[in-house]
Amino acid sequence: MKTAFITGATEGIGYELSQLFARDGYRLIIVARNEAKLAHMVQQWKQQGIDAYYYANDLSDLSQAQMIYADLQRKGITPDCVVNNAGFGTSGHFTDIDWEQELRMMQLNIITLAYFTKQFAHDMKQGGAGRIMNVASTASFLPVPYMAAYAGTKAFVRNLSEALAFELKDTGVSITCLCPGVTESKFHQTANTVNTLQKARLLPQATAADTAAFAYKAMMKGKTLAIHKLGNQLSVFAERFLPRCVITRMAASTTV
Repeated sequence: MKTAFITGATEGIGYELSQLFARDGYRLIIVARNEAKLAHMVQQWKQQGIDAYYYANDLSDLSQAQMIYADLQRKGITPDCVVNNAGFGTSGHFTDIDWEQELRMMQLNIITLAYFTKQFAHDMKQGGAGRIMNVASTASFLPVPYMAAYAGTKAFVRNLSEALAFELKDTGVSITCLCPGVTESKFHQTANTVNTLQKARLLPQATAADTAAFAYKAMMKGKTLAIHKLGNQLSVFAERFLPRCVITRMAASTTV
């Protein structure tokens, strides 16, 4: 039985991806902080005959990620597919945002993602097969004033993923980096960027379900970089030809 391991599985893109894996008969191992939602999801799947279980952990604490990986090792489980989706953003003046909040974001978006990617990619390489998807953002391509640290974390995710995809070519292991644009989800409530949904009306917007469907296909094809929606792809392409000061100013206009 094929197994999918998904972090941040109770909301948004992670939730929708978990449903797609369940639809295709994968055993689900899902991770998030909300135990009630996790338990409900697992119960529903088991009623449908789908094997599933969960870890209710805060992945901004690396030791909890290490505990999960060690437990899977003890059980002899190497997932066939891994989705590093858990993450959140912060917004505001970098000098004013609480440091502990930003540190938690960096630990989750960068450190835990890198840890799971390294450990699972190593195991998959040993077995000669596997797929990993890391969720970045179109913000990974540009500086984003008032979301400076968040954009920085996603730039790390994209660069790590693309480099690792090259390292692992011809091993049977694929690394996909998903770069969604503006997506309707609870991300904006957590990051206090609900105004982005209003100011970015001219930008391509998507539902979590649409983004997940696109991401799932890209992962199964082994695509390295998956930028959702043509408008976002064109924006990323155009960014190469505009002065950085113009790009920065444009990015700032959607976040304040």
